[in-house]
Amino acid sequence: MAAGTPAVGANTPGSGLVNENLCLSLLRLAGADGFVTLLRRALALATTQLPALRDARVSADGRINDLDQALVQDHRVRQEAAIAITAQLLELLITFIGEPLTRRLVRDACPELPPDDER
Repeated sequence: MAAGTPAVGANTPGSGLVNENLCLSLLRLAGADGFVTLLRRALALATTQLPALRDARVSADGRINDLDQALVQDHRVRQEAAIAITAQLLELLITFIGEPLTRRLVRDACPELPPDDER
């Protein structure tokens, strides 16, 4: 594994709040620093929608730490957090690399998703 690339395992990048395969695709695309920067911005934007994320921080290795107890204990709140962070991350990607490349990244990371209606 390349230096600066987080190891995959129980504490994978995104800490279970972002699809692991998407995180790995973003690591390959943007590098470790770029991925961490995108994830930090996505978390900051998601925090405005879900205050339970206010204490969460993205570490230099791409893990989301200091999660609120509600996120740790309540599956519904954790799912809302995962959706909010992922949605913000995808919006950032669309802004920076465009919708076609973002769709391709998502398709590569999540091949089990049903085909979408490409415009």
